[in-house]
Amino acid sequence: MTHLDQKQRLGIGHVGLGDMKPFGVFAKIINKGLDKAKNFIPYQGAGEVLDAMPTKEQLEQLGNLPSEIELMKRGFDPKTFYHGSPKKNIMEFVPQASDRTAFSGFREARKGVPTTFFSESPEYTEGFALKGGMSVNDNKGNYMYTLPTPSARTYPVKLKLDNVYNYNNPEHKNMLEEALGQSLSKEIELGDPFVLQQPEISSVIKELGFNRYLTNETYREGKRTVGLFYPEKGDVRSVFAQFDPKKAEDGNIYASLIPPVTTAVGVGALSGLEEGT
Repeated sequence: MTHLDQKQRLGIGHVGLGDMKPFGVFAKIINKGLDKAKNFIPYQGAGEVLDAMPTKEQLEQLGNLPSEIELMKRGFDPKTFYHGSPKKNIMEFVPQASDRTAFSGFREARKGVPTTFFSESPEYTEGFALKGGMSVNDNKGNYMYTLPTPSARTYPVKLKLDNVYNYNNPEHKNMLEEALGQSLSKEIELGDPFVLQQPEISSVIKELGFNRYLTNETYREGKRTVGLFYPEKGDVRSVFAQFDPKKAEDGNIYASLIPPVTTAVGVGALSGLEEGT
């Protein structure tokens, strides 16, 4: 049975190259009764625009998502993370150095270590996908919300989270304190994302051999947010990928998709994106 046969059997449908139809690819099976506003951020599938996420069971039926045990065997965390960006069809995340200057413009720019961020909270990542969108006011002229650009997307992915700096780990904090040659500030102790991204901190975390680090941005929700130094080294896979062991170090987040979904991507890599998290 072909991948297209599977999709048709599940009533999912198919979007071919040059036929990117927003808000409806998986609607037949996952969008019944869904009442969404017109300004929501769609998910980026394998070249397809999804107005809701397929369930884990539906992804497994399509053959796209390994079991949790298989994911862990391949070094991936079983939980799904998200990256929000105003750019569609990102195929490879290449980290960018963001300007972490306090009061930007009033002192010399301070570029942080190139990092790409992901969170377990899709709601949190939507804020980054909204960047560049139009502010919308109600009929009384009060600010209400931001409309996303047509290209805004949320990317659901699986991540490798081995060798991660954990601000709650006493051993890791001792390593960082020794490397810095000074006591850690309260903000570093608590995992403050802005402070951890400062070049003098993130560079040391990277020099200590960590491939990524956790921040406390969404800890109040009981969810993790993590910055990856090497997302282009095969540490990120879309939930729509095939997780081919032969392409374990491939930066393409859709590495080894079963045709014909591959033909719906083919847009080229858009890298890193400081505005995306």
